[in-house]
Amino acid sequence: MTVRPLPRSRLDALVPSLVTGQALVALVPATGDLKWAAGAAWDVARAAALTDRRIALVDLWLEHPTLHEVVGLTPTEGIVDAFEYEVSLTKAAHEIDRVFFIAAGTVTAHAGDLFANPRWKKLHGGFRVEDALLLLYLSAGALARLSAVPDGLIVLSPDGYEPESSIGQGITAVMERGVALLGVVRERWSPAAPGPDPRSVAPPPGRISASVRRPSPRLARPVIVAATVAAGAAGSWVLLARGAERRRTLPPPVAAAPVRARPVAAAPAPPAPPAPPAPPHVDSLAWTVQLAAYARLDKALALADRLAADGVTPFVTPVALDDRRGSTVWYRVLAGAFPTRDSAVGARAAIWKKGLAARGQGDVLRAPYSFSLSDRAPAASTLRARGIPAVPWGTGSRLVAGAFETPEQASILEARLKRAGVQATLVTRIKTTP
Repeated sequence: MTVRPLPRSRLDALVPSLVTGQALVALVPATGDLKWAAGAAWDVARAAALTDRRIALVDLWLEHPTLHEVVGLTPTEGIVDAFEYEVSLTKAAHEIDRVFFIAAGTVTAHAGDLFANPRWKKLHGGFRVEDALLLLYLSAGALARLSAVPDGLIVLSPDGYEPESSIGQGITAVMERGVALLGVVRERWSPAAPGPDPRSVAPPPGRISASVRRPSPRLARPVIVAATVAAGAAGSWVLLARGAERRRTLPPPVAAAPVRARPVAAAPAPPAPPAPPAPPHVDSLAWTVQLAAYARLDKALALADRLAADGVTPFVTPVALDDRRGSTVWYRVLAGAFPTRDSAVGARAAIWKKGLAARGQGDVLRAPYSFSLSDRAPAASTLRARGIPAVPWGTGSRLVAGAFETPEQASILEARLKRAGVQATLVTRIKTTP
């Protein structure tokens, strides 16, 4: 079998024609140097993105994900969170050099179920309909368990690979499923291979080819049409949208106080006195950890009580999810309120260590809004009986209820508060009293 070598220095010229007509291509390392393999995978994705097609790259090397390190990203929600915790791929993806990158995400104990999920077949079909390309970075063993059969396979190995090796046998097994081997990305041309000067050497591992634009420091949110998976139910999957035609309009940022231009004096004026120091900025406790979502309030309250008994502030938040039967209310159980995402991730690890949630469970969310109840509100136990779970906040007797990602998400709890005759204001949480 003749394997086509794909030197890294020539990927820009070779890859676009190789992936023409392909909707799903697997990138499989056949080397122990995973740092090199991750860099090569990015080079393939960037080369494919030189065409007008939309390209997505997903890190499915779940045991030790490294693709995010190549472009300097901090690990965030990723493909695991989309499959297991209903996180929208719109939130999980980053656009870098015209490549929509989705990281591995949260550690999972159910990798086999993720690979075998039939949704991969739907995603494969969706990318084909949209004439887009989905690149999956994964091992040969994981590819053998993938429910979808890729249109093509590209092996990543700096010096080629031996079909008789264990990895080579795994690749052969994949090819027996009807997957075409498109080529092997190498560090340089094989000395025995005809063509360009064999002394033409590709960039060092982890570097970008000279003709590929370096990533911009700003990470743009991709243009994606997303159907969020309803909690506990199968749902649609995302497709990359065409251009900016369907770009979701984000709410405008809060306007800062206008800065007036200083008038130009006709004559030199004495220097103005120094401005008083600005008051210290108090960060909103915007971050929290969603541990579960239930269709029944009593189950959500039971988990909230366990968290509260261990000193964790629980927010039970009713949220409407649209489905084919109309609007269904699910009760999210959110643990704690934190100023940064990193602090929320640390708190989630502590929750795992205490056994309050299974390791790998928990979605870190930015949900800064809560209802601040008036001082004349009934006691928390009375509110709870009316379907309004509230928790004490600060050093006084103030109660807050819910934790929401957007003000629109608070509509269900707002209606319940009005029916109960409770005055409340939607605010952003701070360290003392909202």
